[in-house]
Amino acid sequence: MNGRVRISPLAVLALIAALLPANTAFAQGYSVDFGADTVLGRDAGTIDCQFDESCVGKLESLGLTIRLQLRSSRFGFADVALEAGNLGCCYFANTTRSIGVDPHRPLSRIPLFKGRGPRGGLFIQNEPAGNLYLRFRLN
Repeated sequence: MNGRVRISPLAVLALIAALLPANTAFAQGYSVDFGADTVLGRDAGTIDCQFDESCVGKLESLGLTIRLQLRSSRFGFADVALEAGNLGCCYFANTTRSIGVDPHRPLSRIPLFKGRGPRGGLFIQNEPAGNLYLRFRLN
């Protein structure tokens, strides 16, 4: 023997697999194209996000802030929340401030409403305020 240790290719592959994350797509993160068409106008943007972390996008001209989170444990749905100052809104259907969105859809169109949130047992029917659009790019 010449003093060299011989390692099989299978052992090298096993070592590499053990050192890599379980799913390299989750390590890379994702991007989201977002936009809104509202009674105040239109605006759009793009943000880069990491899985399992909250991600924030702003539509400055509309006074909207979008918060997104895509969890690796719930990969089929992204949590989306919306905050607004200028519109006196914003709510999704049934006056909710957050919803679940399927990130695998080519484009999500989500109706927005303005008005008041629920109070006690009162039913409040809010007015349409426009639409929020989301496109997830899972790297």
